[in-house]
Amino acid sequence: MPDSISIFVFFAWLIGGFVSGVSGIGGAMVAVPIASIFIPMHELIPLSCILNVVMDGCIACMHFRYCRVSALWPMLVGSLPGAFAGLFILQYVSGAVLQGGVGALLLYYVYWQHTYKVKEARSESWARGGAAGFGAGLLGTAISFDGPPIGAYGLYVGWQPRVFLGTLGVFFVIRGSMTCALQFGAGLYTPHVLEYAMYGIPATIIGTLCAFPVVKHINLATFRRVLMCIIVLAGSVCILRSML
Repeated sequence: MPDSISIFVFFAWLIGGFVSGVSGIGGAMVAVPIASIFIPMHELIPLSCILNVVMDGCIACMHFRYCRVSALWPMLVGSLPGAFAGLFILQYVSGAVLQGGVGALLLYYVYWQHTYKVKEARSESWARGGAAGFGAGLLGTAISFDGPPIGAYGLYVGWQPRVFLGTLGVFFVIRGSMTCALQFGAGLYTPHVLEYAMYGIPATIIGTLCAFPVVKHINLATFRRVLMCIIVLAGSVCILRSML
């Protein structure tokens, strides 16, 4: 019989998978703050990395044909040293600091969404793509949030929505798998993490798949505004809990 925390994990990533499937913003930004109420950050972050790969895999399958393969290489090359830096942070930084970092990044993400305006599409480059990949590797491995740096790069170069989802989905699956391998080698996948993953994986798949039939009937502008409010609340809770 599943315990209360396992059930909580299931519903947290059921919501996260749905959010990711509808908006493309990233369900971990919703699921991680919810789950952090009951699960220590040093277990929650490896768990989230496993479930992110599953979540992104579902999205990548739906939009794979739109992936810009040429754009993947600089991002993947940059993500490798970033992942090692993130692993160092995860192993040696306290849970309170990690939780505070998660909260600060969530609040900054909302600020960035409201202030950054795309003036004109720019050309892709190895330097900018590599820098975005490094940021994604570092943040993804350290706190499981690899979306903001790559999302910013995609907006900067002006990818269309389906290209955006396809390219980012494939990148996140490859980069996330690399992070999972590093975390496994570092011994971060404890029995508790693997047990929670057994409940989170089907929840993530169900939530993501449930989003596709309804996405055409949702006002995305309204949904994103509501989601931003939820992320602000979640980020504030993380920061407050890190101070206790």
